[in-house]
Amino acid sequence: MQFPFVIDKDLKNAMASSSDFLLATDLEGNIVFYNDVFVKLYQFKGTNVKGLNIDSIFNSKEVAIFKNALLKCTKNKLHTEKLQFKKPNHQSEVEWYEFFMNVVCNNKGVIVGVVIKDHSNSHLAIQIPNKEIDFKKECFSELANHMPDLMWVTDKQHQLIYVNAAWLNYRGVTLESEMGNGWIEHIHPEDKEQVLQERRQAFVVQQPYAITFRLKKNDGCYRWMNMKGNPIYSDAGLFKGYAGTALDITPVKEAQIQIRRQQELMESTKIEFGKFTKIAQKIGSIIIMCNSDNRITWVNDAFVKTTGYTLKEVCGKTPGSFLKGPETSKETLDRIRKVIELGKGIRTEILYYTKTGTRIWLDLMIETLFDKDGIVTGFITIQKDITLKKISEKEVLEQMNHLKKISFITSHELRHEFSKILQLLQTAKFQDHNVATYAQIFSDIEYSANLMNDAIFKLNDQINFASSNSISLNKYLLNQAIEEICLVDDDHLVNKLNELIIRNVMPSMPVHTFDHVDTALDYVKENPNTKRKIFLDLNFSGRSGWDFLHEYEKLGQPWPVVILTSSIDHVDYERSKKFLNVTHFITKPLTIEQFERLSEMENVLVH
Repeated sequence: MQFPFVIDKDLKNAMASSSDFLLATDLEGNIVFYNDVFVKLYQFKGTNVKGLNIDSIFNSKEVAIFKNALLKCTKNKLHTEKLQFKKPNHQSEVEWYEFFMNVVCNNKGVIVGVVIKDHSNSHLAIQIPNKEIDFKKECFSELANHMPDLMWVTDKQHQLIYVNAAWLNYRGVTLESEMGNGWIEHIHPEDKEQVLQERRQAFVVQQPYAITFRLKKNDGCYRWMNMKGNPIYSDAGLFKGYAGTALDITPVKEAQIQIRRQQELMESTKIEFGKFTKIAQKIGSIIIMCNSDNRITWVNDAFVKTTGYTLKEVCGKTPGSFLKGPETSKETLDRIRKVIELGKGIRTEILYYTKTGTRIWLDLMIETLFDKDGIVTGFITIQKDITLKKISEKEVLEQMNHLKKISFITSHELRHEFSKILQLLQTAKFQDHNVATYAQIFSDIEYSANLMNDAIFKLNDQINFASSNSISLNKYLLNQAIEEICLVDDDHLVNKLNELIIRNVMPSMPVHTFDHVDTALDYVKENPNTKRKIFLDLNFSGRSGWDFLHEYEKLGQPWPVVILTSSIDHVDYERSKKFLNVTHFITKPLTIEQFERLSEMENVLVH
């Protein structure tokens, strides 16, 4: 029969020669060892009972007591169970033997059986010659004292009974002051309860443990220690205590604490940055986040929408490296660079360029970001698109110049000629009333009237320009070689007069006249590919020129429209600018000179 554990030879000899009653079984109650005292007491001389179960030795009541005690002992390695069995072959009720039951563990600390021994000896003492014990102790002590690590040993009550020289040097104390629980008094007050609890939990089940706590060093400072302990057993498998080491892990522990703080800070920063980005994405202004080298780490949606660059395209670049262009002020760029190098802020206006090359004016503000120690961690740039404002400023200057021209025209050209006409009419009253005199007066009036008419056209042009930008001319449309001209005006006579003017300048150009909007629309629908220029009046008795423009725009034809109207209303001018096909806005009457100037202006724009 194979048994779960084997009795050591020295233990067997010691147990066999013992004068006390000894019996060892496995966890199933099978006998694995017994001594002569047991043989004599139960009268088994000449009989080998090894391998028999205790059921065949004890009566049923004693078997129950035995198994109940075995169960209690296996639940707690440190437990000792007291048994009381009746003496064999004795009828008297007072003839009893008292025994103690303890567990037996293997060299790994695993319970493999129990030993029953006499009540008169509460410990199973295996006597080893004193010289051998002393020799082993001396070798262990000498070896331990040469070790750099702090080493320690406890008894089976978990009381400290030995520390090596490294421990004493580290603590700066005597051996006597550390023994028992003396060393525990020098654990950091915040850690003491934890250490006691974890040691107690491991001790109850005789398991290895590793505890991290702060212990006072010889300089009076607390240092982080990692104490590891393992249970130790005798050759018979009996628990003897703990042995282990203690290692100063202060640098590692402080690094761990620092890393944990950094992680907490990073997590907090991540949360706060998440809140910031949610707000920043809703802001219309451009926001750029850069690191300490002024290289982009994040941009908001307004940046992408305004510049056309995505975060992936610009990440790691400096803003000025790709936004600057031919007309960007080098002086402003240098000022920005110097401010960044000094870790200061700046607010300025700068001309940048989008991804498509479009010029944009930005009101730029840069703020430097610092950590708690005053070290620069990055930069935040907030930019507002002020392109329209800059264009408006330019327009104002241009408008002022045109207003000066208007003032000159009204005060000199118009007023001068008007005064001359009045003077001629006044003088005519006092002169001879003959044909020659009137002919001269009418000739002078006609001359002045023509000058006034030209001045009115100049004035109209200046007023239109001053009130707003002129209509953006479509160079693609102007560059087309037209094949015909269409005149759309509800005044039949005006159409015929304008046709004569056009033929005077361009004799071979086909001209089609239309008195109604719908007739003109039908024609252009039927001839969509003919390259034409359309002269359109706005005011009709029926459907107006605005109706024509709306319908014409739906057709998607590319041919240009020139507004030819008697209106000089600024509202009409602004309204006409909304139609992509409209290239010019001129007032009636159309003259040869005006038509020629129109053609010349187109040639300039084309070339």
